Amino acid sequence: MNNLFNSNETKRWMLVDDNADILALVSVLAEALTDAPVECFNSPVAALAAYTENPEKYAVVITDYEMPGMDGVELCRRLRTISPEQKIILATGSGFFTLASAQHAGFSGLLNKPFPLAALRDTLANAGVSMGLLTHA
Repeated sequence: MNNLFNSNETKRWMLVDDNADILALVSVLAEALTDAPVECFNSPVAALAAYTENPEKYAVVITDYEMPGMDGVELCRRLRTISPEQKIILATGSGFFTLASAQHAGFSGLLNKPFPLAALRDTLANAGVSMGLLTHA
């Protein structure tokens, strides 16, 4: 495990994507960057319920845009209502968003799918997610 991004040991990363394969891939990438627990949700409604129950436990939320029941913009809006300072990254393959439009919608950063580990790392750093020390190369 690597702890490039510390999450104060108790903080978790929340990943939200309705595509199970993409969710698994992003989880592997996230786990390469942090020792923090990573929680995966294939439903934005389930993710919102978990977040509402205990918003303080999440250091960062990474969400897809196009999902059934609630899109990523609406999820971001609802999360911001609960915790205005939450770091929320939009990960999308739609090509609809620019960084400026994602930020205007309330996101802290934008990842265009597919993305490599370096893009995830850089986007998190640019969004202000707390960085710790590398444990290994």
